[in-house]
Amino acid sequence: MTSLRLPLALAVTLFAAPAFAQSIESCATTFEYDAPPTRAISLYQQATEIMLALGLEDRLIATAFLEDEIPQQWRAQYDAIDQHYDELPAREVVLAQNPDFLISGFDSAYRDTNLGAETEWHAIGVGTYLVDSECRIKYPGDTPIPVETIFVDIERIGALFGVEDRAAELSSELRTRLDAALESSPGEGLTAFLYDSGTDSPYSAGCCGSPALLMQSVGLTNIAEDVEGRWANLAWEAVVTADPDVIVINDAGWSTADEKIAYMEADPVLSQLRAVQEQRYVIIPFSETLLGVRFIDGIERLATGLEALPL
Repeated sequence: MTSLRLPLALAVTLFAAPAFAQSIESCATTFEYDAPPTRAISLYQQATEIMLALGLEDRLIATAFLEDEIPQQWRAQYDAIDQHYDELPAREVVLAQNPDFLISGFDSAYRDTNLGAETEWHAIGVGTYLVDSECRIKYPGDTPIPVETIFVDIERIGALFGVEDRAAELSSELRTRLDAALESSPGEGLTAFLYDSGTDSPYSAGCCGSPALLMQSVGLTNIAEDVEGRWANLAWEAVVTADPDVIVINDAGWSTADEKIAYMEADPVLSQLRAVQEQRYVIIPFSETLLGVRFIDGIERLATGLEALPL
């Protein structure tokens, strides 16, 4: 009897637990995974926070590049990860870590001057992912990026790592908050200039990137809404001519909100803008202007900030 039962038990086990196989799309590329990654490296904060929000810190062996602070809700998880690179590491450094998966928040990570094309990593057995909003084939500079890209990333990464239930829960939470945030438009009828960085010329939001979508979500009219691109180098003369009602200021490690406010208030021309004279500033952490898991935080923060302004 025993000799007959063993093959049957083995057959039941094989049919009950089929081999893992996932083909995950990353912009124009795909990679076939035979198991969920266990040695992942996140490149840029947006990618790191997707992993943390899904409770996947135990799969991360390293992270790279913070634009601002990791929120307190994920700080302990982040601190538990072994390696944090201040900048994007060199290809050789990444190879030495023996990763099996790279996830990036910006397409620049996969340029030849940085880590190299995704297909090059695939050729040596390393899977890759680029957040959907950074897919320039789908969303070139003249095409607005939809908020749905956030949920595409959550679904794909959740499926790859076998945490579909957590991904569904996270998406549900964010959709509920998004719907509530979009019910009011405190910026309706107001113009806004988004100040990201730069002094000789300001780097701002163009027509079609996530910062433009952020302002649009609260009803603001972007003074550069007719400028093609996700981002745009404006002339200060254009800002002065527009004399915006509100200035939305990105707060990032490389260009802080305090530095930008001090520059405008010290400049003899910019200091005459109505928004500067009345300090109609709303400060948003850079990470909350990107289409990641904190974008809804950005909408909520911008709406609250507008409601508090003397308008």
